[in-house]
Amino acid sequence: MKLYMKCTTDSLELPLAVADSTRELAEMLHMTNGSVASAISRGVCGYHKVIIPDCWPNDDGGLWYYDEHGKAVTLEA
Repeated sequence: MKLYMKCTTDSLELPLAVADSTRELAEMLHMTNGSVASAISRGVCGYHKVIIPDCWPNDDGGLWYYDEHGKAVTLEA
């Protein structure tokens, strides 16, 4: 899952808007999709793409997911 965020530019980086796509985030911020996508790809302060892996529970109460190479990774509880 990917989330696109506009955050405050202070040390806390609190989220101001969160969306599933750059187009949706652009609509929330009254900007063009190209401006938001460019800000995220260039790493402009306050714009972030967050990748959240799909996780599944294992037998001992922990979680696991597949990394970008297809290897199962277990998260420590």
